[in-house]
Amino acid sequence: MVIFNHKSLLRLCVFIVLTGFYNCISHSSFAQKKKQTSLKDEEDGKFDLSNWIIEANGFVPIPLLITEPALGGFGGAMGLAFLNPVPGSPPNITTVLAGYTANKTWFVGGIHTKNIPEKGIKYRYGTVYANVNISLFRDIPVVGEQEFKFNFKMLPVFFEGTKQLGKSNWRAGFNYTFLWNRVGYNGELPDFVPEKEIDSHISMIAPVIQFDSRDNIFTPNRGTKVDFSYGLSQKWTGSDYEYSRLNLAYYSYWPVTEKWILGLRAEYQQVFNSPPFYLLPGINLRGVPAARYQGLQTTLSEIENRFDISSRSSIMAFGGLAKAFNGFEEFGDSDLAYNIGTGYRYLIARKFGLRMGMDVAFGPDDWGYYIIFGSNWLR
Repeated sequence: MVIFNHKSLLRLCVFIVLTGFYNCISHSSFAQKKKQTSLKDEEDGKFDLSNWIIEANGFVPIPLLITEPALGGFGGAMGLAFLNPVPGSPPNITTVLAGYTANKTWFVGGIHTKNIPEKGIKYRYGTVYANVNISLFRDIPVVGEQEFKFNFKMLPVFFEGTKQLGKSNWRAGFNYTFLWNRVGYNGELPDFVPEKEIDSHISMIAPVIQFDSRDNIFTPNRGTKVDFSYGLSQKWTGSDYEYSRLNLAYYSYWPVTEKWILGLRAEYQQVFNSPPFYLLPGINLRGVPAARYQGLQTTLSEIENRFDISSRSSIMAFGGLAKAFNGFEEFGDSDLAYNIGTGYRYLIARKFGLRMGMDVAFGPDDWGYYIIFGSNWLR
């Protein structure tokens, strides 16, 4: 189960912050400042939040929708975001949040992201308490694939810090994740759930190497980002489990024409030795419920096209393929997960290069709709 690892938490918090820029204008406690700030862009006169984002100070109340199919397909969350602009760098952001979904999943937590551009340092840390209801799927001999409904009470705490290497696009650092987890199941536990995993904790440290040449962290038009990490969960790190985890990710963007941006995403994950069943790698594709496909290894590729039909509006078309398997010898026999979808984007904050919109995606088992701020591949 991979919904609330530290990367997912970061993406959720950034998502909440950006959602608030659009949704809370009429509810913000900064109504007086809002009246003094134009919501039209000085270049084209179109609706634009750039000036409001730059000039709003203090906290902002943030409502949003949760549309993840694995969490019931519908839910809501509320956050408070404290933004502090940093010249020549993304803003420092502190966010507290709470949410509830249709399948009675709920969570509360917070995250802080800080940039120190003069030293080339970036770090983030956060925590969340989550009560997650979600189904895992396993192939059972004779019976075939079967659904198992679990409840997870989780408390992850994470820290990540990286340092720019010289004046290059490379960064290096480490992240640390602590996770306490309690498993709930109605009935006799399945055979793949060891008794020791009912109440356990993970303590993992991972070196991190990153390359980032994207022209924009929200909705890139060109450039590449590469992420590498190798996490170690061992007795000496304070963990109940001895295993390791490899993560490789590649994202690249090319302007094929002035109005056509092509994006490519490729990811590979692998765990070694004996991780807990709830932390097996899973496939993360729009239209594919979280944790629907899991294995010791996952591989994924996705292509996304953005067609700008005007200076503000864009149409999206995307599709991807992925597999979860337990060894390369099983790769050919493992189920193929896929997605195909379309969507719409509006350039909501020109000075930030930030686009927002909605996607609809179809997979082999389900479909979903997703509110997108920035990029769905936002990392």
